This record gives sequence, structure tokens and C-alpha cells, in this order.
Amino acid sequence: MFKKLIKATLAVAALSSALSANAEIILASDFTGTSGDPSNISWTENSVEVTNTLDPQTTSFSSLDLFDNYDNLFAVDYNIHNEGTWFVDVLLTASFLVSSIDLESLTLDASIFSNNGQFQINQRDFSLSLDIFEGVSSLFSSTVDVFEGDNNNAGFVPTKSIAFDLSNVTLSGGSDYVLRFTAFGDGGGNNAGFDNLVLNGTANGSSLVNVPAPGSMAILMTSLVILCFRKTK
Repeated sequence: MFKKLIKATLAVAALSSALSANAEIILASDFTGTSGDPSNISWTENSVEVTNTLDPQTTSFSSLDLFDNYDNLFAVDYNIHNEGTWFVDVLLTASFLVSSIDLESLTLDASIFSNNGQFQINQRDFSLSLDIFEGVSSLFSSTVDVFEGDNNNAGFVPTKSIAFDLSNVTLSGGSDYVLRFTAFGDGGGNNAGFDNLVLNGTANGSSLVNVPAPGSMAILMTSLVILCFRKTK
């Protein structure tokens, strides 16, 4: 009897463990193979799907080109100081196979470039914002000042790793979302872009198989004990 009970308990524990949520990479790209063509971007997708080709645009919705001298960067050929702000949308669909996705953070490497597409040798003001929308509803909005102000100091590094805290954002399984990146800045002229984008989060359970709540688990365990007693009679 006790052997059966132990086996049943272990089976339930294994099922609960298999269905429990674990922190993981939800979406990522290092933009390898881009070479100026956003249709070449490949994504690592987990519980989400990117449903569009990235199309950087001006605030008047004119499409922009990428610099083609980089195989592994999303570098937009548009001077954010002399020509204006640009943005790009990543359209996401959360898998209907999960009940929800609790986001944790989005990290990327932000860079600035000269007008010929080479990395800047001098600091130029650059900010990058991230907005997340579900339909017309805004779920998140934040701006990181990547480089504050202009200066010509020696030893400038034109790439900086930045992070957005998304710990209060939850995506619902089967729903559509927009991740919007907006680049802007004041001061001397330069172009901007990013690389090594990683979206981290936790995919919760399955919308098809629900993980028992603590109370339900107790009822299930009690039922297993009763079944074991009945079989031994």
C-alpha cells in the first residue's frame, strides 16, 4: 500500500514540477545575417512569435533603410539629430499554449554611428525608449539615456548595454502585442541602432493543462490515498 502511495505521490510531484514556471529567454536576436536587410533577421522564440519584418520609420511613417556594412547590427541610416526621431515596432503574438508570460527584463546593446555607418568616435547624445502596447492600451513606457550630451573626450566607447525592467508586465496567452523602440537625441549629428536583444520572462503553465492550486493538490493527494486503501482491501 505504502509503495503505491509513494509512487502516486512522486508521479504527482513530477507532473507539478514539469508544469511549473521557470525563468527563461522569451525572445532574442543577435541580428546575425542582417546586412542591411531586416527580412534576414532571425529570432529565438519561446512562447511568443514575431509576426512582422522590422521596418524602421520616421514619425511621419516613412520607411527607413539600414546600414548595409554590418552583418550583425540593426543600424538605422537616419540621423536622429539632423533628420529626426525614428521608431521600429516588433509585433508579438503570445502562444495560446501558455496561460500567461510574466516578463522580467529586456536587455540590448545600444550604439551610435557616423553618417557613413561607422561607429562614432565621439560621444553624441542618444536616448532609446521602449513602449509595450496591447491594442491601444499602453502596458509599459520607459526611456534610457544611453549617452547624455555631446563631448569629444578621448576613449569614447560607442556601444552601451542597457536594460528595461519589465517586472510589472504580463502578457496573456493568445494575445497580440507591440514592442516599440524609439531613438532620439539632441546635439551633434549621429545615427543609432542596437544589437543582442534579449527579452526574459516566465511562461506560466499551459492554457490546456492547468497546474493544480495548493488546495486542489491537497484534494488530489487525499484522493490518491483513498484509492490506495480501496485497492488493498
